[in-house]
Amino acid sequence: MIELRSVEKVYKRGSEELHALKGIDLDIGKGEFISIVGPSGAGKSSLLHILGCLDRPTSGAVRFDGTNVEHMTGPGLDEIRRRKIGFVFQQFYLMPGLSVFDNVALPRIFSKAPADKEHILSLVDMVGLKGRVAHLPSQLSGGEMQRVAIARALANSPEIVLADEPTGNLDTENSEMIFSLLESLSRRGFTVVMVTHNNELAGRTGRTITLRDGRIKF
Repeated sequence: MIELRSVEKVYKRGSEELHALKGIDLDIGKGEFISIVGPSGAGKSSLLHILGCLDRPTSGAVRFDGTNVEHMTGPGLDEIRRRKIGFVFQQFYLMPGLSVFDNVALPRIFSKAPADKEHILSLVDMVGLKGRVAHLPSQLSGGEMQRVAIARALANSPEIVLADEPTGNLDTENSEMIFSLLESLSRRGFTVVMVTHNNELAGRTGRTITLRDGRIKF
């Protein structure tokens, strides 16, 4: 589903160059549940941003279902992100004045697509929040807010879910709940890629990619 070949990412800071990714070769198949681990500064976020078409590589090839996307810009990348990718972040990023239902429906609105009520309710139910559909984020726990964020990531029926430290702000019980939910998405056929500092959770995914100094460590 996703192929990276000889991917390099260089950030320029004045006259200094920071080599965040160095010669990354990676294949990710449909339905895989993969964790990306490594120390701070290893290149985990840079890799996730390239996988999510939020950033482009300095060099190398990135393919989605055989289509090269590394040189795409503007509308082309926007369409890839809308159709294929759902994002889950550590900070939740819920709209405080919107209900659970409306937060989950937001990607449909941004895509100018109808927010089918039954579809949205089915997603809320899937993450175990059917009884909270009218609640505001301020009325939810951290674990519940992250579950809303996962439901929102699925609103456009993507093929891939990218999760950046999804349990980073949660206690052990809620971390386990979020991990189990991501695991269940993989069993449903979604491809799930999770960046995490939690080595115990990473060890329970189907495959673990370890980054160090911008390279995959074997």
